[in-house]
Amino acid sequence: MTVWGIGPKLIGLTALYALPAVLAEFLWPSRFALHGVPSAVFLIAGGWLIVIGIPIWILASIDVDRAHDEGILATQGMYALCRHPIYGTAVCLVLPGVVLLFRSVWLLTIPVAAYLFCRLLLSNEEDHLRRTFGPAYRAYEKTVPALFPALWKIPNAFFYPIPTGKLDENVYAARDGDVDMFLYTDGRNTIAVDCGYSAKRIARELTNLSIDPAAITHLFLTHTDMDHAGGLELLPHAEVHLSAAEEQMIDGRTARLLGIFRNQPISRPHTALADGDTVTAGEIRVRAVATPGHTPGSMSFLVNDKVLFTGDALILRNGRVEAFYPLLCMNTETVKTSIRRLTALEGIVRLCTAHTGCSGAFREAMKRWRPAGELRETGK
Repeated sequence: MTVWGIGPKLIGLTALYALPAVLAEFLWPSRFALHGVPSAVFLIAGGWLIVIGIPIWILASIDVDRAHDEGILATQGMYALCRHPIYGTAVCLVLPGVVLLFRSVWLLTIPVAAYLFCRLLLSNEEDHLRRTFGPAYRAYEKTVPALFPALWKIPNAFFYPIPTGKLDENVYAARDGDVDMFLYTDGRNTIAVDCGYSAKRIARELTNLSIDPAAITHLFLTHTDMDHAGGLELLPHAEVHLSAAEEQMIDGRTARLLGIFRNQPISRPHTALADGDTVTAGEIRVRAVATPGHTPGSMSFLVNDKVLFTGDALILRNGRVEAFYPLLCMNTETVKTSIRRLTALEGIVRLCTAHTGCSGAFREAMKRWRPAGELRETGK
């Protein structure tokens, strides 16, 4: 099916239904008016539905364009709220919001009709998706509603860390709210990348993993925001490593947000790293890769040349790398430059982000960031 899906048909059917309702409202405006409720209630309710719906619609449109072009199934971002967020926001949020402004009983039936039309038209599109994506789509439709956006899940549309658990023989994740702390072990030595919001919560997750915090010898901070450095006290014996460019964020020189909010200082000794520096812990070799932008000193860590921990240098959405959310970055253009630098890395078997999970297909995930010449040469 085309990227437009059932949109034109839905618009046409809804317009045919709406025409007599709009005409009747124009000819007899007072006959169908809702009385007994202050007009401000309708204005506020309708306004909020429109304000909530339009951004979801725009973001969903961006996601589906990219997914359609690459032939992938969109399940994250706005597609975590409902399976068809473009249609869902139109018929369940924006259209009801508009008709509420007119306080007309008859006009209020328009979104009801649009919803019914949409449900009827969706059957063919859903069948197409089941045929195209098979079990992946069937699993998706069991957990995500078709049309009504699950607005209470909006935070999960942006932050979806993986649950606490073992990812492979070397890598573990410990989830603290909307962020993951990662651990890498060679069987005798264990290092950590970031340490979550809270020592108490991270301690509980490490207990679930049967990992003793005292056994962690090195802590690598991708940056010093509270959700990455908040559990530092849990690891009193670990050597702390962070980017030299990040020191300005913890010594008061540079504010994190609005020139007011500043990251907490790190009172214990730490090692300042430059791009390309290497730290060794037993058979674990950690290479520092400067990826500034989210903060001036944001740094990724490449472990044994195969596992890349990026912190908030980027996000994964629907299996593809995107720039981290601009509102939370200190320099979005620098973020994009940092991502492009990462495309030069070879041999990566696992990419781990702090808030949006991991990928085992690094080159495919980075595809849109690779130079055009390289894409032509490889045909990918």
